[in-house]
Parts: sequence; structure tokens; C-alpha cells
Amino acid sequence: MNPLKQILKWTLIFLLSFTTFNFFISGKIEVSIEIEAPVVIVYEKVTDLQTWPTWAPWRKKDSTMTTVYSGKRSSLGAKMSWIGIDGGGSLEIVEANFTKKLKNELIFEGMPPSYHIWTFEETAKGTRVTWSFQDELPFYVHFMQLFITPELEEGLIGLKKLCE
Repeated sequence: MNPLKQILKWTLIFLLSFTTFNFFISGKIEVSIEIEAPVVIVYEKVTDLQTWPTWAPWRKKDSTMTTVYSGKRSSLGAKMSWIGIDGGGSLEIVEANFTKKLKNELIFEGMPPSYHIWTFEETAKGTRVTWSFQDELPFYVHFMQLFITPELEEGLIGLKKLCE
């Protein structure tokens, strides 16, 4: 078979496979965990950005990361900026509803902002925490959920260990 036809055939197979794969993966990223601690304690750990290095997974991956805090220490207006091996970014709390909901604006160098929503629900055992993206991922990047979701889950496990 002609080499050009082979390239075209495999390109078409790849595109169809990739499209089908993305079709079956949700673009919504949301993870939850139950923490055996009162809502107020869990909420305070999430809103105090200076506690994030003790539970967020990113610090473990880059021990050279330097972080600067500005604004309030916690809740609305709290902000942290960092520089590390993979570049820099910032995270700011842009909405806060005490012990109910929190919204973060996350900016990585050269990327548009993304918004993360935190919800806190009182349960019989303590608190159900949900960490999600506000917007769904565009169709052709649904596969990114496979990389982002485990990091969010790891962060919630770290938060659980800190709070319990």
C-alpha cells in the first residue's frame, strides 16, 4: 500500500479512537470525601492557604517550590503565589460562604484562569467535602480528567489526614 495511504489510514484510526475515547469520559471533574471532623474545622483548613503545603499534593512533587502569601491569611481575599520547576502561578479565594461553599481562582503562567468550587456538607460522621471544577473541560480535552482527578483525590486524602 502507498505510504501516504498508510499515514492517512492511521491518522484516521487515531482521530476516531481519540474522539470515541473522549466521548465516553465526562468533562466534569468532581471528587468527594467524607472527613470525620466538624464542618468548621475542615472549612478552616481549606480557607487557610498557609495549611495547603501540609495536605495539597503539588508540594510533594516539587520540593523547590517557593510560595508567597498575600491578602488575608484565610477566607475571601486570601492569595498565594508560587514559583517552581514547572513555572509559577497563583490561587486566590474569590468567593466564600462560611462552612458551605468556597470558590478559588487558579492561574498557571500562560494559561487562562480556572475556577474550583468547594462544598462542605455536614453528615452523621462529620463532613462531606467536594472539590470540583466550575466549568466542564472542552470535549477534546476530556482525557485530561484522567490526570487531574487523581491529584484532587490525593489532596482530599491529605486534607482528611490533617483534619482527623
